[in-house]
Amino acid sequence: MGRHRRGAKHEVTVADLINELRRFDPRLEVRLAIEPRMPQEHAVGIVTEADGMVWIGEGGRRGYAPDEVGDRLGWT
Repeated sequence: MGRHRRGAKHEVTVADLINELRRFDPRLEVRLAIEPRMPQEHAVGIVTEADGMVWIGEGGRRGYAPDEVGDRLGWT
């Protein structure tokens, strides 16, 4: 989700995101991984709608993400 073919961007819809999240335990916390070269962990902030899109706010940096995160996201 989010990318197809190497480097080509794919727009993600609300339905796409919901479908991806369904495979996980609903009690798990959610984090954002940012910066592929040195993956950082960020909390999810406020979610809102504006300008015809849904926006997910960044809720604060929590530190560096474990190495496994970069591996599973295909960043390594």
